[in-house]
Amino acid sequence: MSSSQTLIHLAQTQRALVAQFLASLAPNPSADSSTQLPPNPPNPLHVLRDSATLLKAHTTKLALLLINKPFTPTAVTSVLRDATQTCLPAMMSAVELCRPDIWGVFLHHQVVAKVRAVMREMVSFLEEVLDTAQENTSNHSKDTLASTGVLWDACDGLIQLETTGIAGLAVLKAQELRDTINDAIQELKEWEEGDGEDEDDEDEDDDAHSTSDDDQEDRERDDQDEFDDMFSAANSLPKDRPDLKERLQTTADKLKKIQFLYAAITKRRLKTFTADIASKKVNILTLDKLMHLLKELPESVDDLANAFYELDADQVDTILASCVANACSAAELLKTDWNGKDDEFTAWVTKWTSVVK
Repeated sequence: MSSSQTLIHLAQTQRALVAQFLASLAPNPSADSSTQLPPNPPNPLHVLRDSATLLKAHTTKLALLLINKPFTPTAVTSVLRDATQTCLPAMMSAVELCRPDIWGVFLHHQVVAKVRAVMREMVSFLEEVLDTAQENTSNHSKDTLASTGVLWDACDGLIQLETTGIAGLAVLKAQELRDTINDAIQELKEWEEGDGEDEDDEDEDDDAHSTSDDDQEDRERDDQDEFDDMFSAANSLPKDRPDLKERLQTTADKLKKIQFLYAAITKRRLKTFTADIASKKVNILTLDKLMHLLKELPESVDDLANAFYELDADQVDTILASCVANACSAAELLKTDWNGKDDEFTAWVTKWTSVVK
């Protein structure tokens, strides 16, 4: 087998292996906690940091070997074997080590998502290696560099898991979810204000058409008006629904208070989630419950907006009550500090809960 054929075979084999890794990667909150871990297992975030750093170094070498002339399949084969047979299995091992019952569902999901990103980009990178090997020439420099850059970004995501830590990840996620709620508030405000159409102009048009002798034209216009009416709620709050306008104001007020809760939880609880606190399983479980509630709220807010667009007042009341209840559950969950003691935030939560209800 020639050196080019050897490289082609390796690239194809590793591409199939990475595809298998990718297919097996899925969040598994109910992973079997009875699986025996090795004694004194390494920190999975450290394993991911080290393997991602090494993969970046290997792919840097590979990129240079792929774009520079003369093309040397033997050198590429050697580096590619090191990259795929050491770094990638290490990442998969780290996923196994990051068990939800030990590290929490929230962190487990973050790890799986970022390892999946690396594996996806690795498949693309191996395609570049394969194309170059099959042509036995360096003709894909732009594509190779682009593919390498995206893979580096995915590796950086894994490295940042360790530097950011579980508390930092929770803070970033809470801010992202809070921004989502803010977007919903702004969309509802725009819906309340409408699209700026002048109803008087429409009335004048109606008068003009009422004097028309063309009955067919009138019928077509009536059909168009009916069609427009069907979709008017998607553009603006109808002026003949003061009940919805009042509900919209109440909703905006409560959603803003929920935003304040996100900010307060971030400052008083998430940013104080130290490694010592994370070492206690009860705190990991509490964080998981919290992040689940914080994630559910923006999803409910989307449903709330749709209820407004559908002009369904009863559904608005139901979903808003659910949003407030979930927010109060999140607040109550963290009413005391991570050691179960009252502090300034405890008093704030009591006051906030009475106001938002």
